[in-house]
Amino acid sequence: MQKNYVSPDYMKDSFTCPHCGTLSLMNYIKVNYFNGMYQNISNKKDVGGTNWILIGTCQNCKKEIIWIDDEYVYPDIIAEEANADMPDSVKLLYDEAGLIYNKSPRAACALLRLAIDRLCNELGETDRDINKNIGALVRKGLPQTVQQALDVVRVIGNKAVHPGQIAFDVDDKNTATMLMRLLNIIVERMITEPKEIDSLYQGLPESVRNAIENRDKK
Repeated sequence: MQKNYVSPDYMKDSFTCPHCGTLSLMNYIKVNYFNGMYQNISNKKDVGGTNWILIGTCQNCKKEIIWIDDEYVYPDIIAEEANADMPDSVKLLYDEAGLIYNKSPRAACALLRLAIDRLCNELGETDRDINKNIGALVRKGLPQTVQQALDVVRVIGNKAVHPGQIAFDVDDKNTATMLMRLLNIIVERMITEPKEIDSLYQGLPESVRNAIENRDKK
């Protein structure tokens, strides 16, 4: 997962470039798509009205990011890269959702809820009730605050939406972004951190590990 990711936003001075992945400063121009007039942009006061294409240029790779009026259109981006330890079956859904969340955030949310359900299965929780699966992960060490956040985005709780379905009243780009963040947090806590701790433990001298194991048997 990329650290310090800043999502592209309309007229933001700097964000993570969807082309090169660098947190970079942006320069902007706007072009009127009816008469071709263009104007360099120095601040948000210079942007207004309709019929404008806003073009941001990454100062690192010099490639362009485009909005039409205030809607992001190019290039397709994943809001947050998947944690490297995310299981392949989950990452497949995650990446697909990431590529469509700008154009169809509701469809992205449906895919991400399905990805969370599949991640529970990958972590050994296979009950048909995702509430029970998340509850089991909390007992294994997943922060309860993650469980509460999953309730807000309708993954679990009284108003939960079935994995793969859409909650028309809440599903938008912000919800999709939150679901991606939560997926990465679950992978970080339940897969990455235990793996890193085990790697540190295995790196101890054998004599030290034997002493610890003998102590813990008492």
